[in-house]
Amino acid sequence: MDKLKFALGPYEVLSSIIGGSPLVLALFLLYNPVGDLQATFLSIKGELSLSFVLLIGFCSYILGSSIQGITWKYFLLLCRVFRQDYSYFGSMLAKKDALLTEVQHPATAAALGFEDKLVLRLREKIGITERQSWMNARLAAYLKAIGSEAVVTSESYLASHIMHRNLSFGFLILPIIIVMNFFQGGFSLEKVMLIFLSLLIAYMSFSRSLSFKRWQNRELLLGFYFSTESRAKATNE
Repeated sequence: MDKLKFALGPYEVLSSIIGGSPLVLALFLLYNPVGDLQATFLSIKGELSLSFVLLIGFCSYILGSSIQGITWKYFLLLCRVFRQDYSYFGSMLAKKDALLTEVQHPATAAALGFEDKLVLRLREKIGITERQSWMNARLAAYLKAIGSEAVVTSESYLASHIMHRNLSFGFLILPIIIVMNFFQGGFSLEKVMLIFLSLLIAYMSFSRSLSFKRWQNRELLLGFYFSTESRAKATNE
């Protein structure tokens, strides 16, 4: 149970700092339009100090933690655009719940497949909700109540999902700022390359955030199933 005390906090701080870094860069380029990016970065490197690094880290944390609501909407929008489902089982559990009838005989219940048993346990313990976020919240609360360490792993996945989600959003904003710099700092080939590189990183970060979200859901569902399975066996014994 001691591990549960350190579940999301440290992960959330680090993910917010890293996730907010592209927005710090975007704000810097917005208020300091430059013509030569390489010369600008070299001048910043020469002026680095501990106080400067701490200030940048603090600003990254504030931005990364403040935009989480916005980036969640952004993530859902990209899921709809690319037709991706962020739940581990997709729509399978909802379909099983709609088709599965109540199982009365123990022998019949034992013969069911894994997904069918999972649906029955979800019905019994926490209920099945329409929204995946509600389901994850109930699963996390139940696992914390019984002291399952699956919560620690799932929340580390959640923090990684938030970090990559924020990175994707930040690297999508960055090309807009660079295009605005064309009118103030002038056109250059390295800026065009930076635009395409930023868009590529934005998509790759979205793909990683999608994977981490699915892994979080997987950890909650499988942790729930095997925890309830072991508790049921201990009760019968």
